[in-house]
Amino acid sequence: MFAAVVDAYRRTRKPKDILWNRFVARPLAAVVIVPLARTSVTPNQITLATLPVFLAGAALIAFRPGWGALCAGAAILEISYVLDCADGQLARLKGTSSPVGAHLDFLMDELKAFALVAAVGVRLWSPAHDARFLLEGLGGLVVVAGAISLTTFMRRPEYAAATGAAVRQGAGDYGEGFAASAAAPARRSPLAALESLGRFVVHYPSYILFVALANRIDLFLHAYLVMNAAYAARALLSIARALGRGR
Repeated sequence: MFAAVVDAYRRTRKPKDILWNRFVARPLAAVVIVPLARTSVTPNQITLATLPVFLAGAALIAFRPGWGALCAGAAILEISYVLDCADGQLARLKGTSSPVGAHLDFLMDELKAFALVAAVGVRLWSPAHDARFLLEGLGGLVVVAGAISLTTFMRRPEYAAATGAAVRQGAGDYGEGFAASAAAPARRSPLAALESLGRFVVHYPSYILFVALANRIDLFLHAYLVMNAAYAARALLSIARALGRGR
């Protein structure tokens, strides 16, 4: 069994991947896909299954007080993310990757991002009914929706045809596209360091469990929304530059 898991991981890993995926999420996903590879379960079915699992964790975070419930909810979110990795790995293992599967994966990521922001906002608001957290949660939904909408627009082939930009298909969750609308800055520049930080913050599975263990989910919400707002502003500026010129 162990040898089969190692082989599946080697055959389905991505050449360039973030550290959390490489050393945690994808090895665990390989454990999941080995038995599934011999069944009729499809990658799209796994993709769809990630949403109810995620919503269960989000509901625990939103409606169950206490540190234990917060940590349990974050752990369930991590399980959902392992399944999110498993769908793509199973598709690569079976040779059934498809554009519609990539779009379905992105759709699930969109819905999960909305649910996470709402859940954290409700959790922070509920103890004392502090309006600041309620407003931050509502504003966060607008910010995340804007970031996702801009990413979707910039991935359209029509945008690529009009601007000469590369079409980004199957790039994973929209957080991996942070600042993808602009040319890559020089290595070791302050802007490159900021973009690396942005990619890390937006990719919440890499750290949300540790934030929960520290009982500082408020810091997660602040940082997550700031980085999404920064990405949305930069993407919008890039679109304006590309399409706003007179012809």
